Amino acid sequence: MKAITRARIVALLLAAMTVSTASADQLRLNVGLWPGELDPELESRLLLDDIVEPTARIDLPWSNKNTTTIYPLGLQYFKPMGSGQLVFTANYIRYAPEYSFNGISTSGSIALVALEDFATTDWEFEAGYEIPLVGNKLFLTPRLGFRWHTQEFNYDELTIGTPSAISLDSPFSGNAQGSYIGLSGRFYLMPQIALYFDLMTTSIFPNFGGSMEFEQTVLQTDGVLRYDRAEAGYEVAFTRYTLGIQYDINKNMYIQVGVREEVQSTSYPGYFNLAIRTDGSGVNSTINEIISDILFWDFQEQDQTKGFAFFAFSYGIDI
Repeated sequence: MKAITRARIVALLLAAMTVSTASADQLRLNVGLWPGELDPELESRLLLDDIVEPTARIDLPWSNKNTTTIYPLGLQYFKPMGSGQLVFTANYIRYAPEYSFNGISTSGSIALVALEDFATTDWEFEAGYEIPLVGNKLFLTPRLGFRWHTQEFNYDELTIGTPSAISLDSPFSGNAQGSYIGLSGRFYLMPQIALYFDLMTTSIFPNFGGSMEFEQTVLQTDGVLRYDRAEAGYEVAFTRYTLGIQYDINKNMYIQVGVREEVQSTSYPGYFNLAIRTDGSGVNSTINEIISDILFWDFQEQDQTKGFAFFAFSYGIDI
């Protein structure tokens, strides 16, 4: 009888430990790789701007659009509550393609342009609730998120021909903040293999915005100085989808592989550029700038696409 009693006690203790572990809080580190192209929304805007210059220039397609992004890079905290658990997430994302392009002007000169130190950075903070369904085979996590988005670079130009030209320090900086919603889910096809999906969008939040500044200084060999200083609002909307397979190595570790793409739409409301030219084109440049500001920047949205495949690893610690 004593042996049976002891066995029951041991079984109860093991069951209690199992329940405690299953319901424990967890801190999870997420690391992933997201290679692909970052298709720039500025390409068509700068092309149109250069066409309407007094000495028109045709910019050729941009190169070096590939970028290997580490995403996700972040932490998640899981807090069991009710039948599911609260999920708090923080992510860091940085894209740094080395954009460059060439331009050919009507005077026969050739411009070599690079966007030096180009970087787009996103900080994401989310709160959600994971809901188990279908006998713990399906898990849905609706989320509310906040993103802080920045973009920066230095415009560098060297023009060879008549006249030749070189750019001085010409920085661009923009930042925008706003909210988004998300829904992710896992459906277990087998005990350790699940179909994974995620959707994030700003579509129901019209407040994702901030400001932008762009200063450009170009000195020509004929003595002409071209100076532009632009200021505007900076409005950003995005939608990201992810679809892949998740393999649970154990209850605290898993890997994911699949496809992911994000489309970001950008506009610059209230865009105003102070354009100064030290030759006789000053008045014409100002008129051209007013027209191009309205047509190419203020009223026009441009898409920027990032994708395509991804790989992710997650490691959790019970606390």
